[in-house]
Amino acid sequence: RLLDSTHFGERWARHWLDLARYADNRGYIGVGVDRTYPYAYTFRDWVIQSFNNDLPYDKFLTYQIAADNPKSGASKSDLAALGFFTVGRRFINNQNDIIDDRIDVLCRTTMGLTVTCARCHDHKYDPIPTKDYYSLYGVFASSQEPEDLPDLGIEGSGPEAQEFQLELAKLIKEKEKFETDNAEIKKSEPRKFSETIKPYDNRIKQLKSKHPGSPPKGMVLFDKPSPEEPVVFIRGNQGNRGPKVPRQFLEVVSGANRTPFKQGSGRLEAAQAIVSDKNTLTARVWVNRVWAHVFGNPLVKTPSDFGIRSDPPSHPELLDFLASNLMEDHWSTKNLIRQMLLSSTFKQTSSPRSELQNDDPENSLLIRMNRRRLDFETMHDSMLAMAGTLEPALGGRSVEMFTSPFSSKRALYAFIDRQNLPGVLRTFDFALPDTHSPQRFITSVPQQALYLLNSPFVQEQAAKFTLRFRNTDDYSEKVQAMYRVALQRSPTKEEVTSALEFLEASGPDGFKQLAQVLLASNAFQFID
Repeated sequence: RLLDSTHFGERWARHWLDLARYADNRGYIGVGVDRTYPYAYTFRDWVIQSFNNDLPYDKFLTYQIAADNPKSGASKSDLAALGFFTVGRRFINNQNDIIDDRIDVLCRTTMGLTVTCARCHDHKYDPIPTKDYYSLYGVFASSQEPEDLPDLGIEGSGPEAQEFQLELAKLIKEKEKFETDNAEIKKSEPRKFSETIKPYDNRIKQLKSKHPGSPPKGMVLFDKPSPEEPVVFIRGNQGNRGPKVPRQFLEVVSGANRTPFKQGSGRLEAAQAIVSDKNTLTARVWVNRVWAHVFGNPLVKTPSDFGIRSDPPSHPELLDFLASNLMEDHWSTKNLIRQMLLSSTFKQTSSPRSELQNDDPENSLLIRMNRRRLDFETMHDSMLAMAGTLEPALGGRSVEMFTSPFSSKRALYAFIDRQNLPGVLRTFDFALPDTHSPQRFITSVPQQALYLLNSPFVQEQAAKFTLRFRNTDDYSEKVQAMYRVALQRSPTKEEVTSALEFLEASGPDGFKQLAQVLLASNAFQFID
């Protein structure tokens, strides 16, 4: 039932978006330049649907790397998957840094290899030479983003789509009238005409990118007509060029006898090498990530670094068993999760076992479940659920989440500004969207408690939560009902007595304050 829920994809998409350094804008690229990615949301929504549909993980990766290639098997709507590369930071439009970022997100996300360490010199520890880095550099140097993004073949419906079509038709008609009225200038002074018509083009562009009823477009990469043949940049310096290298995959993965890429940029061939049955790193890395999200800690402590310097797996046979099962089971992520959830290991209590606690304080032997604090998104959405206002609709453009009036959409749909990340996200250990984030840090700082005490959002949800019990006049019954809904348990006699004493002393806002206490409590904030 839970795996079939449409909200399953929303939860697991957030994990993937951390890896893909998702944000809704470019970061700093200069003064007076529009930084927004108006169609980044299409990548996020594609990831949600892919998890909901249990798209096989090998195809899930292939589409994100090369959905534009007809041989990939991707549909037109799958072009949104290429946002995996294009939603990244833009480094003041430094192409070398942009390509470096794409190599990094590709190799660390899929195989746990820190290939970008070989940008200036051979990797210090892993068998990744500089020439292999520049072989992949050539793949991305042979790819380009089109000026006009393609439609995804998803037609809008409803009043917003109709309103968009009417406004678009109006702007096009105004542009055409301007062209007719200035036909002579267009013929005699084309440069002047192109400047004077720009405002009309800009208004149409703004409408298409910002209107909620406009058709979604994919942030794609296409192959250049003629692939570029890369050369090694000595010590990473573009001005100091070394020998030519072919566009091909990593020797450490594909062997010394690998063949150079021949199909366009080579992204599809790179994807095929990553998901090849001979490359077991891909399955191991994904199993390790899924295990970490299910159990709280990964089997390999460094989820995005499976190199020589990483710690060995705590349970190597288990990792290999699950990775082998994943590949044999047609790369089904849902089946992998189901296998973990039905295990006796998952069904354990998080209460410490005193006889073993001293021997295994970090629980590396999995003698109990790990107690975990809710991440920000889960906490935010749980509060909306308690208030009875959580919006169930999937997908859509990103929204402002942190100013009043507060949105009732899940936190997954918040507009993420990578240059000015909202303070509340930083406070609650949100993944830094500037770069690939293997796992979130877990901190406990005073600002978290201050947010739960003073945030207008928390206070508003607490007030709405109390409205669910307005038909109950008996204070004791109301307290017990609030505990059962918020904490999934009945209060003890002592808790009821304490709550009633508090309500008697606190006046008309007592129930709102009690509700806020419940939402801020460890029992609500932690999964036991």
